[in-house]
Amino acid sequence: MKRAIAFILIMFIWVLLVSQPIIEFETLKYDFGRIKEEGGPHQIDSKFSNTGDESFRLLNVKAG
Repeated sequence: MKRAIAFILIMFIWVLLVSQPIIEFETLKYDFGRIKEEGGPHQIDSKFSNTGDESFRLLNVKAG
């Protein structure tokens, strides 16, 4: 009985560790080139997708 409980516990932990979100970006680098300060802010869009088994949340996102 102890072996069965230990096996179930190990399998449960393994499933939690294996199924994770995986974030993949369309491009990893962006060349801003030369930007003049008086030209105002410059903005880009980053495209990414989740290819993992679980959903993910973006928390504490800050520009920088």
